[in-house]
Amino acid sequence: MKKFLIFSLSLLIYISLQAQAYINKTIVVDGLNRDYIIHLPKNYGMLQSAPVIFALHGSGGEDEGTDKLYMLDGPADKYGFIVVYPNAIYKNWNIPGITAYGKIDSAADDVHFISALMDTVVRFYKGDSTRMFATGLSRGGKFAFYLAWKLNSRIRAIAPVCASIPRNMEDVYHFDRPTPVLLINGTADPLVSYTGGYGKFNVGTHTGAGFDMTPTEELVKKLVGLDSCNSMATVDSIPDIDPNDNCTATKYYYTSDKAPVEFIKITGGGHTWPGSKQYMPKFIIGPVCKDFSAADEIFKFFISVSK
Repeated sequence: MKKFLIFSLSLLIYISLQAQAYINKTIVVDGLNRDYIIHLPKNYGMLQSAPVIFALHGSGGEDEGTDKLYMLDGPADKYGFIVVYPNAIYKNWNIPGITAYGKIDSAADDVHFISALMDTVVRFYKGDSTRMFATGLSRGGKFAFYLAWKLNSRIRAIAPVCASIPRNMEDVYHFDRPTPVLLINGTADPLVSYTGGYGKFNVGTHTGAGFDMTPTEELVKKLVGLDSCNSMATVDSIPDIDPNDNCTATKYYYTSDKAPVEFIKITGGGHTWPGSKQYMPKFIIGPVCKDFSAADEIFKFFISVSK
C-alpha cells in the first residue's frame, strides 16, 4: 500500500509538471519585480538535471511572443532543455555602453537579474549550472554578447542573431575563459548593419557611440582570436531550399580545442529570425531566410559544445 501511495504521488507530481510545462513567474531582484516564463521539456519529470537556454527578447519585445518567434520550445522538448524567457523593464535590456531605442531603466541591473534567474532555475527547476546558454535577436543578441563578457564564468556558450557590439566596446570586450559563439547575421540587415556603423533609423539622438556597431566580419575575427580558434574556417553552403526568400546562407566553422566559433552568413538576409515569421514588413526589417531554422542550428551548436 505504501509503495502504491508513493508511486501515485510521484505520478501526480509528474502529471502536474507536464501540465505546467509553461509557467509564468515573478522574482524580486534588487527590489524590483522581474517577470519571466519558463518552459520545461516534456520529459522534465524523468530528468535529474537539464541544460538551460535564456532566450532574450529584442528591443520592444517581451517574454510572450518571443517564444513564438524563436521557436525554441519544440527542439527543447526533443533534446531535454529548459528555456527561460525573461522580461526586461520597459522592454529594453539595460546594457551599459549599448544605446537602445525607447525607454531604459538605467538603474536596473539586468546582468544581476539573469544571474539570479540562473540560481533560481538551478535551485527549483533542475537547471544544470554547468550548461547555461544565451541567445536572442537584435538587442537580445547584443545582451547575449554582454552576458558572455560579464557572466563569463556562468555562461557556457551564446548564439546571438542579428547582433554586434559597438565599436567603442571592441577594445575592452573579452572573455576570461574561452566561450563558444554561434553568430547569425544577414548582409541586408537595415538595423544592425552587416558592414558596421549606424542602422537605417539612427538619426538625431540615435547617432551616439552606442549605435555605431562593429562590422560583422570584423567581430567574427575578434571572436576567433578570443577563443584561440583556427583562423581558417571550414565553409559549408546551406542548401537553398526556398529560392523565393531571396536569401542564401553559408556556414563558417572555426575550430578550437575548447571554444569553437561558428558564423552563419545570410546573403540577402534581414533583421529577422531564420525559419520564422516575417514579424514586420520587409521594407523595415528586410526578408526572412527560409533555408534553415535558426532554432535548430542553435540547439545543434549548444549540444555540440556541451560534450
